[in-house]
Amino acid sequence: MRRRHGFTLIEMMLSVTILLVIMGAAVQFLRRQSNAVAVASRRMDAIQNARFAAAEIERELREAGAGVADEQPMIVQLDANAITFNANMTSPDPQDVRSVYRSADADTAASRVMLPGEKLPLPTSAPPKLYPESTYYAAKNVQSGAETISYYLAKDATASTANTYALWRRVNATAPTLVARNIVRSPADPVPFFTYYTQNDLGALVPVSPTLFPLYHVPLHQSPEDIGPSAITDQVRMVRIHFMALTVDPLAKQDSMRYRVVEARVRLMNAGLLQLSACGPRPNAVAPPSVTQLSPAPGQHVVIVSWSRSADDGGGERDIERYAIFRRLASAAQAGDPIASIPASAAGTGYTYADVTAQPGVTYQYGIAAQDCTPKMSDISMSGPIRIANP
Repeated sequence: MRRRHGFTLIEMMLSVTILLVIMGAAVQFLRRQSNAVAVASRRMDAIQNARFAAAEIERELREAGAGVADEQPMIVQLDANAITFNANMTSPDPQDVRSVYRSADADTAASRVMLPGEKLPLPTSAPPKLYPESTYYAAKNVQSGAETISYYLAKDATASTANTYALWRRVNATAPTLVARNIVRSPADPVPFFTYYTQNDLGALVPVSPTLFPLYHVPLHQSPEDIGPSAITDQVRMVRIHFMALTVDPLAKQDSMRYRVVEARVRLMNAGLLQLSACGPRPNAVAPPSVTQLSPAPGQHVVIVSWSRSADDGGGERDIERYAIFRRLASAAQAGDPIASIPASAAGTGYTYADVTAQPGVTYQYGIAAQDCTPKMSDISMSGPIRIANP
């Protein structure tokens, strides 16, 4: 028989040992790579979360003061952990030229002025500071369309680490909504979440001392009481948002916490410009409109509202952009928000609007207000009462 050659037991054991060493090293390498990818992913998620939070505030804060009434303050509250401002951010009226955004699905409670009957403590205020104390009007019987928006940071009770905050947003008296979690404050970083800057005589930006916080505006802008600390809110020209993201490496033996700073500097574009006019004085009011009911078919109720032009429409300042149509219960004291608006036209001497949503058995009054390109609105001219009869 021929002798067969093979591996000895020692050679096989040596081969297996070498293979195990190589596999062990490969597994350790893959684990380190996997942990590094996981840590980098968590770090990026944390930074993106902080960037998203800052961007959300920046987007709306730039519009602070848009569409506010003359007596309505632009900035309501300044604090290290909270800011509250007024702006006509959203309107359900597709032709509302004073609104930044228009959406037919907008929440009516969050797309109008906040009323004194809804007043709530401003976020983080201690003792509680209730707001608002006044109703703001863009014109006679025309409430402002600017809502009250608050962004504030509160300790997150669900977080596993200390000094972790959640960012919240509240509009008027609606329930606060969560914007972002895991916004942290490092013990080694004394910079507050919000820093406010005014402008000195040389045009340089100067930070408002945190020792003055909290600062609240008085109920009425440009009132005799709007002086001293209250007036500082009107002088703010820029806000610095300073958030920190935290990542933790569970495998690190020491210094496992990593902080990353996310900042945004927001210029308040409407600061100091609220009283400037582009189209002169307020438009002249129209004559009281006439209203008649039509019944084109059984079960249908159509109210025709007719009115003549404003003196500034085709004459005077020639700056009328549109007419807002209001409808209220005859027993109501205020007109509320417009139910519709139509653009001004060069043709004809008057306008008509057909309201097909009036309810039978209800007594209404209709109002018309002219609006110019500033946009400023005239006083509302109200019709006499009309009771919707069944056809």
